[in-house]
Amino acid sequence: MKRFAFFCAVAFAFCACSDSPPKADDRLVAAFVEMRVAEQIYGGDSPTARLARLDVLKKYGYTREEYLRAANKVLDNDKLWLPFQAAVSDRIDSLLGIPKIVPVQKKGKK
Repeated sequence: MKRFAFFCAVAFAFCACSDSPPKADDRLVAAFVEMRVAEQIYGGDSPTARLARLDVLKKYGYTREEYLRAANKVLDNDKLWLPFQAAVSDRIDSLLGIPKIVPVQKKGKK
């Protein structure tokens, strides 16, 4: 019984310490992309741009402070940044209608 408990503890430790990158927050990704789009369309400091940014924050349920905190958390952590940036690229590609390339395995190869 002690061996089984030890085995379970070791298995749990290996699973808990996996190096898989964290998944990006889809809500933050969508808000981030729309904020960048608003900035490109309306500029950075125009009143229309400010209203557009407020609409984006409201749409995704963020206050300005919450959004900045979430974005800064991602920007300050390399392990969060790469998955976030990949998700942003995928989101932009989907909005532009660019198909995602999926590698195809040839028959007989694994």
